[in-house]
Amino acid sequence: MLEDRRRIQTAVLGDAASEVPLLLPLEAIEVDAFRKEHAGDTFWCGLLLGGCGGQLTTKLYTDRVCHFAHHPDPDGLPHVCERRARDVSSADHLYFKAAAMAWLAGRGERVRFTFTQPDGLPVGSLLDIAFEREGRAPRVHLDPAITPEWNEEAIEPVLGMSVPVDDDTLIRRWYVHRVRFDSQGTSRQVRIGTAAFARPTEWFGLDDCEMTDDGLQTPAVDRIIRSRRTVTVPSGASPRQVERVTARAIAPLESHDALVRALGAELERRQLRSVDGEATAANLDGSARVAGVKWPLVDAGGVLASCLAEGVGRLYPRHPLVRSVVRAYGGLSAWQGRDLVLALVRAERGR
Repeated sequence: MLEDRRRIQTAVLGDAASEVPLLLPLEAIEVDAFRKEHAGDTFWCGLLLGGCGGQLTTKLYTDRVCHFAHHPDPDGLPHVCERRARDVSSADHLYFKAAAMAWLAGRGERVRFTFTQPDGLPVGSLLDIAFEREGRAPRVHLDPAITPEWNEEAIEPVLGMSVPVDDDTLIRRWYVHRVRFDSQGTSRQVRIGTAAFARPTEWFGLDDCEMTDDGLQTPAVDRIIRSRRTVTVPSGASPRQVERVTARAIAPLESHDALVRALGAELERRQLRSVDGEATAANLDGSARVAGVKWPLVDAGGVLASCLAEGVGRLYPRHPLVRSVVRAYGGLSAWQGRDLVLALVRAERGR
């Protein structure tokens, strides 16, 4: 087996099973101070870092980056370690656990942390936080190989900086939380960000955040909800509960949209797509051609929301709902379908 020569920047303190992470400074003068601060301490290629459990020492250089290194094997040969992650971010899951544990303990929360490893992925890819009380539990995603589960009511994904999120998810959920880690001395500071569609991510320290029954809350959440809210929240219902109901209402539309598009693709594969002169067929975008007339997909949610806004506006012209912008869902074909149905409704209403 070839020796992995990537430099090790993180370790754990005390023993191989430790959960106390350490980040070695890159500059020689800082490493010298680090050695004095940790005189008598031992450093390890921690098991929770995906390491071999071997003891590490510090390497100080003035002409290159300083780093941790394994002690040589008893036979004098270089030590072989299969640890995959070795850079400054390789202990971020431990830094997050330590910071979150202190933050939640200060709020009287009793929690359990689990480093979940689906499909053999490295330890630290996922961190689940479970509460003794009821409420949404954060799941911290630090590995882009794992796709977040957005439809699980009991779980709230918190995404690392390398984990992507698409615009449709931001629009549907209103906001998504992220986590980043800033190097500070021999530690990594946790910052929580709240991302929303067409808005810059806002970042906060953990002490600025709260854990509620509806999940993790930052100061940005209220501002985002106020900017998106078009109706008064019923008494006793939280904004997050309204969001959940809305998501459940949209889910069937999404399923319908996906199925119709899949059917259109299958008809195309069978060469049954629409051509000039055909009376009945399916188009590539999933719309239908019936009796020579193209009938696109229909953004049913947009139809309902628009009709509601127009109906309320006739009675209460200054109602906030009248000023709301109903974002079309489902792509160009569905938008056209929405406008077609609305035109028919308005024509019928004008008779």
